[in-house]
Amino acid sequence: MKCYNCGCEMAEGHLYCEKCGAEIQMVPDFEPEIENSITETLSTVAEEIEGTASDKEINNTQNDSGDKGSREFQKNKLYEFFLKKEQRRGWLIIKLTSFAVVILAAAFVTVSLYHRFSATYQIGQAREYAGRGEYERAVTFLEQARILEGDAFEIVLLEATYYYKMGEKQKAADLLIKSIRNKHLTYEEEERAYENIIAIYDEEKRYEDIASLLSACGNEEIVNHFQKYMAFSPEFGYASGDYDEVILLTMSANTAGKIYYTTDGSNPDEKSEVYTAPLFLESGEYQIAAMFVNDYGIKSDIVRNWYMINLTVPDAPEVFLASGDYDIPTMIEVGTNETGTVYYTTDGSDPGKDSLQYTGPVAMPLGKSNFKFVTISPEGVSSEIVSRSFDFTLKTDVTVGKAIDNVVKALYDRKVLTDLQGHSTEIKGKYVFQYDTIVEIADLGYYYVLNEYIDGDNGVRTKTDRLYAVEVYTGAPNRLTYDENGQMGLISLRNQVN
Repeated sequence: MKCYNCGCEMAEGHLYCEKCGAEIQMVPDFEPEIENSITETLSTVAEEIEGTASDKEINNTQNDSGDKGSREFQKNKLYEFFLKKEQRRGWLIIKLTSFAVVILAAAFVTVSLYHRFSATYQIGQAREYAGRGEYERAVTFLEQARILEGDAFEIVLLEATYYYKMGEKQKAADLLIKSIRNKHLTYEEEERAYENIIAIYDEEKRYEDIASLLSACGNEEIVNHFQKYMAFSPEFGYASGDYDEVILLTMSANTAGKIYYTTDGSNPDEKSEVYTAPLFLESGEYQIAAMFVNDYGIKSDIVRNWYMINLTVPDAPEVFLASGDYDIPTMIEVGTNETGTVYYTTDGSDPGKDSLQYTGPVAMPLGKSNFKFVTISPEGVSSEIVSRSFDFTLKTDVTVGKAIDNVVKALYDRKVLTDLQGHSTEIKGKYVFQYDTIVEIADLGYYYVLNEYIDGDNGVRTKTDRLYAVEVYTGAPNRLTYDENGQMGLISLRNQVN
């Protein structure tokens, strides 16, 4: 190797020239063409390498070398500069390459992490698998998505839907119940959760589970929305207590179903009385126990109320006629009193305010009858009921049927009727006659009273304002009239009855 400074041959392994003492520069050999090219562009390259490599630096270098071949020294120094530039350029390429590799690796890692830790990606994968019917695989992605998103409701709902489609209905319900218990849902989300759970339970007729679910719900709006599945205890129209008036006690329930009740304090069940109308509580003490059962068979708790009704019971009616058999027309008379109003029935049923009001003597009807009378005070308190039974049979050959036939025959003879079936040119349909009662007309005797009706072609029966009276012993038919004073009068329809 030759010294770059003096050109003297140098021994191998020496770091300094033995002749001039210059430090050995480890530079590569250049091809002549390259060396010429480098020489031609030395000044320009020097400026590019250092940026601040000016003429001053070159001059200083020349001065430092003294007289030892300044031009050769300058060339060697520039070789050194060029080598450093080439080394720097190599390192720059290595650094750029390494940076690109790092960027690519980071991008790959980022994409991988996105796939692994992105809820959006997990949900997309779940939907893709669910679209192919692979719900089990879809659920695994949604489980990961729930972990990433903190059990977001939409993810929970979607996972519950997939469990339902897999036939895992209880898992679907449990997932939604857990979401409700976390208490982080909005009202709309909570309502949707309950809707889905209840739909599953309703499909399986698990109504007790629905009632339990709603009983544990702290949201009153949601409970009210689904209250048809619940059975609240019946509500009474009056609070427990003492009253000085008759009570019409009402009971109500929160939804469709039946209220069962007792009045003796015993526990009601589904064999007890069913509430259909207000309970009439008059004088006395009452303990009402009630239970509600909705249309889904859910039973409420039993509720009880106590009532003390302190009222004066009115006097019972005084009926002057005794029970028995009668063969002559007889009027039934009742003594009135100031403690209340008398009402009565003739069919054996208990009388009340909706029954016939007694205003004067009542004609005993033909055949057997069972009268019941009661006094009801202004406060609505009822007295004891007084009963009378009668069997009234007339000793006559003129029956009610014969009396009706006599009227029809008389009207036919007068051309009012066109036949004995009751038809007439005046109407569309026919006339019919019905027995009403027996009356006594002063100085004239006893008469069957008949009402007149029209049976129209449309099947409707209409009562007219005409009345007929037939003498009970002779069968003579008459028109019955009333004057302005309410006195009865007769207009004979014929002079003789055959």
